Amino acid sequence: MKRFFAVLTITLAASFVAAGSTPQSAGGSSDDPKASPAYVVLVLRKAAVEADLVDLSSKFTDGSVDARAKRFELNVISREMDRVQTVARDSVPKLSNAYGNLILSKVAVEVELNGLLNNYTPEYPDVKKKRAELAALEREIENLLK
Repeated sequence: MKRFFAVLTITLAASFVAAGSTPQSAGGSSDDPKASPAYVVLVLRKAAVEADLVDLSSKFTDGSVDARAKRFELNVISREMDRVQTVARDSVPKLSNAYGNLILSKVAVEVELNGLLNNYTPEYPDVKKKRAELAALEREIENLLK
């Protein structure tokens, strides 16, 4: 129950942050990547992962597999948020919800790949498949900004 309230609180806080940014991007006049729908999607996911990490840390040690996976996901999301902030101003209108969800798909594949690499060699067939999937997502993300 604590976890539910923590996630709800963080999600509501992130929603207020997002709501404060939405009017700027709705008019199309904002060229701030932080005001884009894609960035808001990443902020909401980051808040949910942080809440999960807090919940996990109260149940398990920091070295648990689940906690390490959540910290890895949090680092990947933060890296993607930084990358979105560096998008050229003329490409900001392309940072839609769909773009943000595509980035979240990429993050999920990276987390899966990291989990596989913790247990298998890079030559393992599932690892190769995830790497190919990750490369395809990265190409699509790049193409959407062109």
